[in-house]
Amino acid sequence: MKRTYFKAILFLLLAIGGANFSNAQEEKSFQKLTKLPLREGGYESFLSLMRINVTQSQKEEGNISSTLFGKTDDYTIYLVERFKDKAAWDAHEENVYARSVDGIAPAATMNMLHETILKEIEEIPAESTTTVTPEENTQNIIVWFTTKPNTKEAFVEAMSRAIPEARNAEGNLGYNIYQNADNEDEFIVIERWKNAEVHQAHLQNDYSLQLNKDLEGLLTEEPQQNREVLKNISE
Repeated sequence: MKRTYFKAILFLLLAIGGANFSNAQEEKSFQKLTKLPLREGGYESFLSLMRINVTQSQKEEGNISSTLFGKTDDYTIYLVERFKDKAAWDAHEENVYARSVDGIAPAATMNMLHETILKEIEEIPAESTTTVTPEENTQNIIVWFTTKPNTKEAFVEAMSRAIPEARNAEGNLGYNIYQNADNEDEFIVIERWKNAEVHQAHLQNDYSLQLNKDLEGLLTEEPQQNREVLKNISE
């Protein structure tokens, strides 16, 4: 009888533990970066549709942030979306405005859109970004890093030392790093700065210069070769 009782208790504890682990997995935030190279003729109309999508997405309970980035002299749009978890993302995808974008995007981009699912890095969890008005003067940076074999840990350690400093720097509105969910060697940093001047000051700070040294020999190519300087075009 006692053995049966203890087995029942053990089974219950394992079941609870498994449920908690499952819930923890489900509660992980969901992020996606979408690159949409558009044709000049359809840029303005598609941008209007994307802005509606972003505005409505921001109202969703499960949305953390949705932001459109672009350039003055280019017809490529970058959409960065963050949701509380995968369930919130799935609910978002059921909305009419999201389905409209999904339906039109392939043709608007001549099937050249590129989607990257991003996951947070446990050592450097993502933080909310600061919104400023007007957004037109902000400087926004997306950088792609690809690490050499057996260097991921050293790369994450280096970034974990620099990112808190960057987040506390004057004029920083957000600084998050993610790992490509489909390629563990690729990392994407998304920076937001109040203006170009504070971003340049950040690059000259001691922690930035030290980061450059720490990253030597860890990457397949220089970050400057995979870097976009963008403006917020959400509105």
